Amino acid sequence: METMENNSNNSVQTSENSFKIPAEENSIIKLTKEKKRKPGIIYLTTIPTGFDVNKIRKYFSEFGDIDRVYLQPKVDDKAKKSTSKKHRQYTEGWVEFKSKRKAKWVNLMLNANRVGGKRKDPCYDELWNIKYLPRMKWAFLNQRLEYEREVYRQRMGAEISQVRQETDHFLKFSNLSKKKKLENKKKTQKGNELTGQQDNMNPVDEKSGFIFKQKDTESEIQQKKDKKRRDEKFRQRLAEKKKRREEKKNEKLKNKKHDEDFLGSVFVGGSK
Repeated sequence: METMENNSNNSVQTSENSFKIPAEENSIIKLTKEKKRKPGIIYLTTIPTGFDVNKIRKYFSEFGDIDRVYLQPKVDDKAKKSTSKKHRQYTEGWVEFKSKRKAKWVNLMLNANRVGGKRKDPCYDELWNIKYLPRMKWAFLNQRLEYEREVYRQRMGAEISQVRQETDHFLKFSNLSKKKKLENKKKTQKGNELTGQQDNMNPVDEKSGFIFKQKDTESEIQQKKDKKRRDEKFRQRLAEKKKRREEKKNEKLKNKKHDEDFLGSVFVGGSK
């Protein structure tokens, strides 16, 4: 009986040893079982005066690990004149925390609170205006920024094309006015020449009263025809270019209409 019990115990021990997991593999399994930290993004509706990307990162890194920061620069006439980075102003910003909980905690702790710092700082008495964006991803922000850049490019292209049309229209009328002036000068010169010829006419010519006009040569006729053909070809090319531009604009607008509602709904204010 004792020998049977010993054999059974040995078999159990060997089975347990065979199913034991090494320490290294056990640590790897524990790491995989741990939940991955989901990032969280907060939205800054206003940026304190004097703050830039480095200052924002330094300020919020005291509350948690930060991944990415983006600040929207202010675009106006004054900002364009000041080229130095010291005078650059920002309208809004986004800060991505590596932990979703930290982002929520920062929203609760700092929203509607004073920025603080030294009393001599211009932003000492300013208040933070922070919103936590649930289910927000950094890819959505990149899509929105790319969409805004494309809209800006299209608007600038439309303005440039309008300015070009106005300049072409002005140049066209200025050239017409110059041509009319030249034609009037030529007419006056011809009239003066004709009057001089009539004064110096023979008495036989005075009795007849006829003015003989010389016909154009073949080379002159061919030159006039070639000029007309060139003008017609140039007009056709201009018309074709205008049609192509309009077709490209319509295609771009059709392809990007469905993105406006989606991007507008994502960035509506409010946290859940």
